[in-house]
Amino acid sequence: MPAAGFPPVALLVLLGEFLSNVGSGATFPYLVVYLNDVCGLSGGQVGAVLVVRSLAAVAGAVAGGALSDRYGAARTVTGVAAAAAAAAAVMACVRGGVVAPAVVAAVAGTGAAAALAPALDALLARSVPESAREKAFSWRNTVVTTGAMLGVAGAAVVLGVFGAVGGLRWVYALDAVSFVVLAALVGRVAGRRRSIEAHARAHGAAEHLADRHGPGSGSGSSDQGYAAVARDPAMRRVFVFVLLVVAAGFAQLQIGLPAVSVLTHDVDGLGWVFTANMLVVVLVQVPAQRVLTRFPRPVVLAGGAACMAGAWAIVALDAAPAPGTASLLAAAVLFALGEIAYMPVVTALVNDLAPPGLAGRYNGAHTLAWTGGFAIGAAATATLLGAGSIRLFFAVSAAVLGVTALGALRLARILPEGGPDDRP
Repeated sequence: MPAAGFPPVALLVLLGEFLSNVGSGATFPYLVVYLNDVCGLSGGQVGAVLVVRSLAAVAGAVAGGALSDRYGAARTVTGVAAAAAAAAAVMACVRGGVVAPAVVAAVAGTGAAAALAPALDALLARSVPESAREKAFSWRNTVVTTGAMLGVAGAAVVLGVFGAVGGLRWVYALDAVSFVVLAALVGRVAGRRRSIEAHARAHGAAEHLADRHGPGSGSGSSDQGYAAVARDPAMRRVFVFVLLVVAAGFAQLQIGLPAVSVLTHDVDGLGWVFTANMLVVVLVQVPAQRVLTRFPRPVVLAGGAACMAGAWAIVALDAAPAPGTASLLAAAVLFALGEIAYMPVVTALVNDLAPPGLAGRYNGAHTLAWTGGFAIGAAATATLLGAGSIRLFFAVSAAVLGVTALGALRLARILPEGGPDDRP
């Protein structure tokens, strides 16, 4: 269990994220269904809402990082989680024909979720010793995936019992409650800010990072805003790496594969594909982390991107006339292995690069790379799959990830010696 070696603050954060992701996991596959069946929007109107949501996600990522630095990560999570709960509650209460409140709530909820991400990353990173960050984010990936998996399963049961319209109201009500619980748990963390700061000071994070960023990068560095993040060459390289991995990797897992299933009129096996992917993460993440810590971070990140490239190569090789379920399952499992290598390392790396006072903005930049990557990935999906070439689409995605894996190895040249790449 994660209790071994973790302070109570970190356990509260992990518990809150687990429960919150039960709610989020129950809702994320069904937004299009909600907008169409409950709100009565046409396909074009749904598309317009999704575009606005993507802009809200970008704004939320930027705002969440800045708010975290200004008011503290715990206070930011508490306030933003309350806003997300209100948005989900509005969506739960909407009745047929009442469109505007539901659309506003959907957009606001997306912005709030994006704002939560950098604050939660900074909060968890600062609640454990620097040497334990990868372990903490490894457990975080496990509990978040488990929560999402339980949420998806629970939503399927609820919709089966109450139907799409009635069931979605219950699902969004669950989402609202999960955000309230997250706000309550992290509210307790806000009262323990001194213990969080003590952990950071005890392990010398401030002194090490101040040396790396030079004079003036201490607690007052938040005044420099995102410009200070942009001046960090290591963070710029990490930003590009994350952007490409998300665009060619994670976006195609969540957008490309479902789009292929729709184009080929074979959606029956899609649920099994995602179940296989999540099960591998849940079962393998923590044991694998003990092995991965033996290797330099650039090597682990390169290996993760290479696994994702291999997954899409499997799909591309079996794409005539369409990939079979067995190939999709194999790709999902291999992609999960890439996630296991990638997720804890890149988040810990971002937080190790962040100087005191800029942790929120560094995590905000990381979240912005995710939202930007998904936007690019969605555009690529529409362009290449619209041309009807599944093989070309996934071959290009695999090639991009392969080049990105090689680029990850070059991170070793710019990471500071004895700093973030000096692993336990």
